[in-house]
Amino acid sequence: MNAENVKKATDLQRFKVKRILETLKSKKGFHTELISLYIPHDRKLSDVTNYLKNEVSESQNIKSKLTRKNVLDGISTLLGMLKNYREVSDNGLVMFAGAIPQNNTPGTERMEKYILDAPEKVNTFRYHCASEFLTRPLEEMLETKETYGLLVIGRKKSAVGYLRGNHMEEVREFTSNIHGKHKAGGQSQKRFERLIEEGEISFYRHISSEVNELFLGMEQLQGIFIGGPGPSKEKFVNDESLDYRLREKILDTVDLGYGGTEGLRALVEKVKNQIENVKYVREQFIWQNFMKQITSDIGMAIYGQEEVERALNLGAVDTLIMSEQLGLYKIKRECSNCQHYDYITSTQIKIDESNEKVDLCPNCNSNSFSTTDYYPIIEYLGDIAESLGSNVEILSGETEGGETLKSTFGGVVAILRYKIDY
Repeated sequence: MNAENVKKATDLQRFKVKRILETLKSKKGFHTELISLYIPHDRKLSDVTNYLKNEVSESQNIKSKLTRKNVLDGISTLLGMLKNYREVSDNGLVMFAGAIPQNNTPGTERMEKYILDAPEKVNTFRYHCASEFLTRPLEEMLETKETYGLLVIGRKKSAVGYLRGNHMEEVREFTSNIHGKHKAGGQSQKRFERLIEEGEISFYRHISSEVNELFLGMEQLQGIFIGGPGPSKEKFVNDESLDYRLREKILDTVDLGYGGTEGLRALVEKVKNQIENVKYVREQFIWQNFMKQITSDIGMAIYGQEEVERALNLGAVDTLIMSEQLGLYKIKRECSNCQHYDYITSTQIKIDESNEKVDLCPNCNSNSFSTTDYYPIIEYLGDIAESLGSNVEILSGETEGGETLKSTFGGVVAILRYKIDY
């Protein structure tokens, strides 16, 4: 399968994988009783099944009766999960099964299982038994690898940084000691001009030396953008002190009004159309679009969890935008006596059982009303949105838009397909 055919995980899918990862990393078992299975797209499920059956035979040799039982139960669980699949998804399949102790005592283990489509391509088949689940390959899939170098070159101030995923890092600012204007004339003027020129070149070569060390160590460096005022950036590039391998990665050189670290964000703004798929830039586009809608006063943008949920249920949402830092849960409470249930939204997953308003069923007034399930509000609203064909965007707290979404708008906003009345 060609790399371009691999499906990129959506923001919602990546969020779900992150949540599962947190759960997996918290699980500890005894000995080698936790099994991790990574299956590439091109691996036949029949081959995987045969491999697991062979592991059943191998596991019969485990000396400890309890360990042997738990490992065999884990393999059987994986085999049962595989029966629900006819083929491996485009990126691959990741499965986990293991006996998790309930109170750190042997004999109290409970079998737990997890299965998910890989957020990026699984390249290698892996079967791993240990006292912990093998999560590092999954973590690497979620890591943003593509990086763009940023250089702002000015005669007085310069700066270097990089853009990776949803984060822009300002690495260092350089300040020169180059003299400004002078009143000398004749031979003195020429001497001063020569000294200024030499000082400027020395300044740029010092920057190149540090940039070479920084950027050559970045394996996933996709390109470099250079900006700055006047002819400074051209002088920097033409000096050729920048390593030839980095010079080949220069994608564009643009004019800016100023140098230094304040120019880094201006540089990203100038070149954003060339890197629009980078999450940092994409988040800017998304937020700017929302702000344009909400300031137009035509009623096509809304905010607030209740308002957005109502619009979702009406099928009126075109784009749902949520903050990754939204710490809300949709909690289902159900009565075991009359089966009445409802949903509440809370930052707390477990409701205090001493609270009578929680324990008493509003339908039959019995004290059998308790939490039966819960979902992060991001998943709850995101699943509704995707089922109705709405776009789902999850913004980080790394960008200005993502920070404003959480602090000013409560973390949940939407752009509508059509205007609705409240």
